[in-house]
Amino acid sequence: MKKLKIIIVHTLLWVMVFYTFFNIMNALGGFPKEAGYNPYTDFGLYANSIMTTLLLAIPFYFGYVLTPYLFRRQKRKLFITIAIVFGTLFPIAMSIMDDGFGPSAILQSVFLFAFLNIFLILGVSFRSIFGWIEQKRLHDQLEQQNLRSELSLLKTQLNPHFLFNTLHNIDTLIYENQDKASKSLVKLSDIMRYMLKDVHSDFVSMEQEIQHLENYLALEKLRLKNENFLNYHLTGDYKDLKIAPMIMIPFIENAFKHSVDSSNENGIKIFITLEKNKLHFICENLFDKDDTDKDKGHGIGLETVRKRLEYIYKNKYKLSVNSENSVFKVHLEVELNEN
Repeated sequence: MKKLKIIIVHTLLWVMVFYTFFNIMNALGGFPKEAGYNPYTDFGLYANSIMTTLLLAIPFYFGYVLTPYLFRRQKRKLFITIAIVFGTLFPIAMSIMDDGFGPSAILQSVFLFAFLNIFLILGVSFRSIFGWIEQKRLHDQLEQQNLRSELSLLKTQLNPHFLFNTLHNIDTLIYENQDKASKSLVKLSDIMRYMLKDVHSDFVSMEQEIQHLENYLALEKLRLKNENFLNYHLTGDYKDLKIAPMIMIPFIENAFKHSVDSSNENGIKIFITLEKNKLHFICENLFDKDDTDKDKGHGIGLETVRKRLEYIYKNKYKLSVNSENSVFKVHLEVELNEN
């Protein structure tokens, strides 16, 4: 919590305390004998209210400043001793000095004891609340930094593997179909530009993300033995929507990495549907049951997506990941932001 906000909160607290005791003392003073009496011109009333406010500020800042200091240094006994002396003996001594020994002194000491301890607890509470707010802010900041670091790590892990395979496929195409090889190089260039530049934004247009995804699919199709191995469908209007980058692609990369031989049909199914501002993403791939290391190497990527979804789209997404009968299926629903 910023220092200026803390100062404002403290200032408002003590203005409120002063005003409260100003009115209490004015009421307890009885009706003034003078008809023209105005409490707002009574400097004695101001002085008593200020003194009471300053007196209560002592236990408050004892709890606010010294309590966390002493507890951090494992000096709980010292804290208890000071609290007993200040919270118990101090009000008794003040009452005796003011009224001497008597019923009024006892009653006054009880009131002083109550108020001093209330403000001591209030000081501790204020510090705890401010501390919690600051810890929450730092935690969120650290989590965001970790997510960005994990996203960067994900990119560095995926790029070399994908780049090597794609360049090998394009190299083969150069001798078979130069036009297709040239278009594939353009797509690869677009992918690298997107991953190295555009992906650093918190949100990108859905159009950019879809283009990146389709470029990736086009390059992956270069190595497929059967054109019908991939079943991809996109429906709905997405031009006015934004999405956090690289939400869907790790699931698709995982599908290609761990799918069965590409000579099969419908080995991978990818369905993307956009209804108003909601994304429905389904990715299925056939996999070998004996492949016990199915998630090895991509665990970081999938876990990063989960964390990013929870952080960016908390309470605005549904994700289910399951495998059954040699089919690995991902179903993701996300409420997207509009431009």
